[in-house]
Amino acid sequence: MASTGRVAAITWSSVKGEFAAGAVPLTFGDHYAIRLGAGAVHDSRMHCGLAVRLPGPPPEPGSLRELVAERVRVAAPALTYRPAGRGRNAYWEPDPGFDAADHVEFHRLPRGAGAYQAVVDAMRLRPLSWERPLWSLMVLYGEPGEGHVICYRAHHAFQDGMGVVAAARALLGTGTLPAPTGAGDGRGGDDGRGGDVGGGGGGSSAGAGAGGGAERGCGAGPVYRGSPGPARRALADLGRLAAASPPWFATHPDPGESTGDGPRLEVANLDRAAFDAVSRATGASIAQIGLALVTGALRTWNQPSMDGGPALDGHGQPAAGPRGESRAGQAAGPSAGPPDEWPVGPPRGLSRGLPVGLPVGLVGHREHTGLGNHTGLLPITLPCDEPSPAARLERIAEQTTITRIGHARRSARRLYGLPAAVAVPMLRLLSPLLGRGFPRRLGATALPVPRDLAGQGEVFAVPGLPPALAGMVVILPAGANVAISAVFDPRVARTEEFPELLRRELTESLAPATR
Repeated sequence: MASTGRVAAITWSSVKGEFAAGAVPLTFGDHYAIRLGAGAVHDSRMHCGLAVRLPGPPPEPGSLRELVAERVRVAAPALTYRPAGRGRNAYWEPDPGFDAADHVEFHRLPRGAGAYQAVVDAMRLRPLSWERPLWSLMVLYGEPGEGHVICYRAHHAFQDGMGVVAAARALLGTGTLPAPTGAGDGRGGDDGRGGDVGGGGGGSSAGAGAGGGAERGCGAGPVYRGSPGPARRALADLGRLAAASPPWFATHPDPGESTGDGPRLEVANLDRAAFDAVSRATGASIAQIGLALVTGALRTWNQPSMDGGPALDGHGQPAAGPRGESRAGQAAGPSAGPPDEWPVGPPRGLSRGLPVGLPVGLVGHREHTGLGNHTGLLPITLPCDEPSPAARLERIAEQTTITRIGHARRSARRLYGLPAAVAVPMLRLLSPLLGRGFPRRLGATALPVPRDLAGQGEVFAVPGLPPALAGMVVILPAGANVAISAVFDPRVARTEEFPELLRRELTESLAPATR
């Protein structure tokens, strides 16, 4: 596929040269996402999106293209930037041939197709071109009277989750993004001051004469400087997340036949009022409550593999022996019996919890230009071993305090401040550890949805699924609902059970336990 070669070319060539005027160097996160995506079975797995489900007929193509062109011009200049350059000198540049019409797609839904899965399938059907800005606005429509879906999607190298939300709001709502700025001409690394330099979106554009041969920090926006200690801690966090994950799912007996080898998207729309009631009783945030629900759902989902039930091996497959043979007959789910009949105890493989990495934003939403990745990672452990719903929430809250988030943010900022000459070779060595082998890990994040988007219709996220991740969960507070979207590798069995498990965890477990 042409895009795969483009990824490799952008990422690892050692071509030297100065950035042209108006160019924006890639951030540390951009380099990492490109390198990680090079190992994906399909480039669309690195696409993430925000979708709105609307009643009525779809917009007229010509009118929508005109609207998008105008919104990009006045509200989202970052959407005109495309990838260019190579290796440490890779950057984003304005596309001289940018045409908004190239980024508006219409897809007809197959009869009877579910809207959620149809969006994922459409992403796979039409990959993004690496010769143009890495985003598109997709319109999916079916028979008259069935309504339609509008989804903004972007490659994860082009935007992080906050950037996707900000860009979607700029195109479909009332948001406006500040113009992208290049990294400043200072050196990354230790400048003796130990603090951050510049606010979100700060720094001057990197012109042809900037730097005079000095190393630049990886960054589309602010240059983060400081001592190398926090950067080493951030790298240690990445290494921790690269460690083997305990099995948390059963493997589908024939993923290709049932899913067409594509990821599966499941969405649970939960009542925001129930979240607010738990929040008032406990002081927990919507994101913390959502993580507690995911933890409880995973615990219930894994009940067939507990002590007293069939065991799973290191790949989530039935283990050898009589218990493994019994598990094979239960892979599809119904023969395992309803969840309330399963034994009670810590899930086998999850007796010490499930490690995940939570993205932590490095710039405020008002400063985010919508270009590049500006996130660090906060490693936490989902306490799937904890039988009490209230205690699970408490343990998650203890790991996601403002203090811990602040430490993770400071460490990531130092990492982003490393010179590209150091960061790019380092990522070349590190990233294979995060993307190799059987997909087993779980990712999770939470994103806010502005009111002008939430008020338009049902909003849901479409998470990406990079290599080594078997699942990715996005918690999305949107108006009167909290939408929890979960995308799964086709090898994960019984994904259709997950939304109902989340609902039951909220209404039957967590809410009663915290009243």
